[in-house]
Amino acid sequence: MRPPYMPLLPIGKDLSNLPVKLALYALTGVLLLITYGVVGSIYIMHLDLLNSLYFTIQTIATVGFGDIRPITPLQKIFTITLIMGGVALLAYAFTLTITVVTMAVEEITSGAKQRRMIAACKDHFVLCGYGRVGSAVNKELKKRNIQAIIIERDESVVKKQLWNDPDILAIPGDATDEDIMIEAGIKKARGVIITTGDDVDNLFITLTAREIHPKIWIVTRASKSENVRRLYRSGADKVISPETSGAEDIYFASMEPTIMKITDMHSVNEIRKESEIILKYGCTLENIEYHLPEFREPLARKIGVSDQSQLNRFLNGLEREGARKKSLESIYESVSGIHSHWISGPNKESLEKVVEELKREGILLGVNLNEEEIKEVARKKGRMVEVVLKPEMIITEMHDVTDIKEEAEIILKYGCTLEDIIYYLPGFNEPLKRKVKLSNPKAMDKFLNSLNEDSERMESLERLYTISGGGIHSHTISGPDTQSLSKVEEELKTRGYLLGVNLTHNEIVQKISQFGRVTELLLRHKASDIDDKRIIINMEGRILDSKHYLPGLRQVVTRKLYLKNKNDLKRCEEEYEKPDARRSLEALSQISRQVHSHTVSARNVETIKKIVEALGKSGMLLGVDLSEAEIWNIVESEKIEQFCITG
Repeated sequence: MRPPYMPLLPIGKDLSNLPVKLALYALTGVLLLITYGVVGSIYIMHLDLLNSLYFTIQTIATVGFGDIRPITPLQKIFTITLIMGGVALLAYAFTLTITVVTMAVEEITSGAKQRRMIAACKDHFVLCGYGRVGSAVNKELKKRNIQAIIIERDESVVKKQLWNDPDILAIPGDATDEDIMIEAGIKKARGVIITTGDDVDNLFITLTAREIHPKIWIVTRASKSENVRRLYRSGADKVISPETSGAEDIYFASMEPTIMKITDMHSVNEIRKESEIILKYGCTLENIEYHLPEFREPLARKIGVSDQSQLNRFLNGLEREGARKKSLESIYESVSGIHSHWISGPNKESLEKVVEELKREGILLGVNLNEEEIKEVARKKGRMVEVVLKPEMIITEMHDVTDIKEEAEIILKYGCTLEDIIYYLPGFNEPLKRKVKLSNPKAMDKFLNSLNEDSERMESLERLYTISGGGIHSHTISGPDTQSLSKVEEELKTRGYLLGVNLTHNEIVQKISQFGRVTELLLRHKASDIDDKRIIINMEGRILDSKHYLPGLRQVVTRKLYLKNKNDLKRCEEEYEKPDARRSLEALSQISRQVHSHTVSARNVETIKKIVEALGKSGMLLGVDLSEAEIWNIVESEKIEQFCITG
């Protein structure tokens, strides 16, 4: 039942400063009255300043020694007003004293101040029951600066124990009473935690809470395991049995709606930046999980950092203990700085602000990722294959043969080794991989000199680069540490060579499709016509081969061409003038119904687009990068003209 004093104190209005205000009013009244008396004594009683102050004080105090007496009517009227003002002021001060004492006593004995503070709370927990479990849960909440309003049936516990702690807000009463729950601010609370030792009480409290606030998060204790199902049916979101769980489990269950897992990537030196962002929004850093490649489960450690002083103690300890910091740096090195935290917050908005700021700082990799997703992120962003012993990463790049020197210099500059090179050839499921093991500038210079001295070798390498997505290839790079690999990655990205790190085969295929400068053009024209080749070469494209399709047999005849300039085109024309070559070409063209394709490369995608546009306008182009089924559909069609692409 609500105590009888409650109507006298308006709920939600803070009266704690009222005695101070009343005292200020009284002091102001005294000063004004003294000022009035001194000024009046100077001008009406014709006294000097000291005697004016003396006469005013003795008159207000109603002492009246009679050594200074009013003579004229005006002086007598002035003295009367001064005496009446003094009497009124004394009466006011007496009343004020009684009021202040009464209020102080009432504050102490009734908990009125507590109730006003409770009325002002929001985003808190309503904790029902302050026994062994309830007090332990409250400690977990206090450790993380989370406010709880306790409802305890034992009035003596509330008045003699809880109200004596200025950090605890408590209400004496039965949590099954709807009025008590409303008084505890359930409508503004973030959740209800029920920890009484009686499962029947817990069930009724759950029903009451759910009825008042249908969407509130409710966590309840079950003393007996057979009552767990009943409590869930009554409306509890989580039911925890202290037989198998402790206060911390109840706390985490309570925080579930406002707890999340963040996966970050940063160095040891950036721990402060990350932690201060989390703490700034009132959140708690619950733990840290290191995702080591060799382990199924992450290596987890509890932290429970909820304020700046805890963070400072930890970081100062690191600076004092060099061995401890070195160990932590080794762990970060092992996981490429990739780790996860469970963080809890006062509300979802706070968590969202943390996520937003971590994104802006470039620290965040993901939110609430599962282990597989974290492994995928670690594979892409991380640098480790053999933990600590051999930091590695696979880079996928796009550049010409002439850029090999600059690319290698960037890699070697940071003490890294270029382990291999991987080419992606069209039509092959597996890429072509060759070991390189380039680790010093002398070996690089020797390789480049051999290329310049051997034109056939240079031409073969250029052809390989061209076929492999127009210069798209990959390297496995190892380094002394992950920082060195990060510097290589950053510089290659700045130079414009890098397409990605640790990409899957499918991602590389997408990159070739997006950035590749090689395309397959299906054409139709007479055997004697080389206008298609002329268009391609004049627009600085290269023709790698020519494919003829034999309908019925569904066989493909491929001729290697590799025409890269006008001299190569002229040589091709001269070969076509030879009688035997012309007869063979005309026969092949007739069988394939004048349909053939060219694999074409260019310096960039824009050039490829221009070539496609020019061939389309010429009326020779049938299709671009068609599938095998689409090509045979065109070749074996009786009306091939319908497939022609016009400009």
